[in-house]
Amino acid sequence: MSPVLTKTTTIRPITDDDLDTIVDLNQDALEGVGPLDRAKAATLVTMADQALVMDDDGDIAGFVITLPPGVDYDSSRYRWFDGYFDTDDYVYLDRIVVSADHRRKGVASRLYEAIERDKPIGLEVYDHNEGSLAFHAGRGFREVGVLAENGLVNVMMVRLPA
Repeated sequence: MSPVLTKTTTIRPITDDDLDTIVDLNQDALEGVGPLDRAKAATLVTMADQALVMDDDGDIAGFVITLPPGVDYDSSRYRWFDGYFDTDDYVYLDRIVVSADHRRKGVASRLYEAIERDKPIGLEVYDHNEGSLAFHAGRGFREVGVLAENGLVNVMMVRLPA
């Protein structure tokens, strides 16, 4: 059985000390996110609009990284959203990962609440990830396109501010 979140759960910025754990969490979730190594994780955090972890009494329950427009990020999905939005007032959600031990405990919802502001958010979900597609639809994300590459189909989704 998975542990219950502690009362000392906080959301805080990612630090260098978190990078190895973030990479491990990411690599354990490759069914929903692309691969990540320590160097790429450090670069993403440096470029990020927001780079946050949920710290559950010293245990990282999950993390989220968003990127602003105009950074030098080598991602076709990021570039797709750069072409989709006709404004520089949005963020791209590059990845959100919840540790296997902390799933179904509200971690993803709390991380989303921390990043959902007054800007549109663009993200993609693999078309075979039905749970993620349903989760995002429930949070107000709507499909705005599809990007197929390397044998994967990415459903491009946007959430407009409330």
